[in-house]
Amino acid sequence: MAEDQVIARVNDVIERSSLTKKDFASAIGIDGPKLAKSLAGKRRFTSLELALVAEQGGTTVDWLLNGDSTRELVLAHRAAEHAIEASDLVGRETIEMLVEKLEGLQFLGRPLPFPSLPAKPTAGGYVNQAQKLAHEYVQLLESPVGGLTNSGLIGRIEEKFGVDVVVTGLPDACDGLSFSDGGVRAIVLATSDAPFRQRFTLAHELAHLAFGDSQDEVIEEQLWTKKTQAESRANTFAASFLAPRAEIVARIAKRSAVDAFDDLVLHFQMSPSAMSWRLLNEQLISQEDQRRLESHTARATAMRAGEAAEHTNRARLARVPRPAQRLVDAYLDAYRDGAATLRPAASLLGQPAEELEEYFFDTASADDSALHFV
Repeated sequence: MAEDQVIARVNDVIERSSLTKKDFASAIGIDGPKLAKSLAGKRRFTSLELALVAEQGGTTVDWLLNGDSTRELVLAHRAAEHAIEASDLVGRETIEMLVEKLEGLQFLGRPLPFPSLPAKPTAGGYVNQAQKLAHEYVQLLESPVGGLTNSGLIGRIEEKFGVDVVVTGLPDACDGLSFSDGGVRAIVLATSDAPFRQRFTLAHELAHLAFGDSQDEVIEEQLWTKKTQAESRANTFAASFLAPRAEIVARIAKRSAVDAFDDLVLHFQMSPSAMSWRLLNEQLISQEDQRRLESHTARATAMRAGEAAEHTNRARLARVPRPAQRLVDAYLDAYRDGAATLRPAASLLGQPAEELEEYFFDTASADDSALHFV
């Protein structure tokens, strides 16, 4: 990088801030004379100082270093066509924040793990390809999929596949979207009253990442509407990933698949429609049984099985926004080690940095204050 160009861009940030150089130095928490020397080319900006300048100026370290913060984001969607423009806006804002924060960690010398993913198969039809790749992904999870909460499954996907997952409000008719480019893999899910649909969307978007579909725009209005081969393949992957055959067979035990159907729906947290097709594709039920079982609803199934309260709680949790947790954790660790401010973690959490600081350093916090008994 050309140091004089970095200095010029830092000066530009200071000018746009409408602060004096002294006040700007104070605002980002560095020594005024050090800033003056760096701007005069007598010392180099440290990585932390550039991160602080970028935060204060509402830009990125990448722009300060290279002068180029543009990135072409092509998103894979599951959304009604009329919602694409709105979801692009929400998705782009979320993805750009993730990209910026990931690049910030790399600049600080604290990159997050980015494991290699299994190679996508090329032989056979798309159904066989999806089933084979889903099996490989299940093996990499190193834990049974059935029974994991949505939050638990998201955590495993983040850890094992290097995918950052955000749950946030998305426009109506948009269940989720995904993005991958270089060192970034991300999934954005909509908050939802339908936890099983949210779970299926998670696995569906993982399929787009697994097959590289996120380099193209893929649109689907309804879960099982087959408009493209990529969508059909993603649905097949999702069903196979969420309910692996070996786990299904073990769960059925000595029962018939029909008798075990309600238990399978609730254990694997798939809609009755999705589960009925999954069982049919594995030749565990007949077409007649599939047509009859797919008409059930998740809520009615939970009520019939005596799990209405648990399903209600799942729905409540599915409505709760979730940040990219491994990024939050990484920036909190960086703050603890003196390598970053609280601002990146606060922006990921969607709250002011002052509130986050107060949370950690309030001497009268509810968790740590002394208990007095009478």
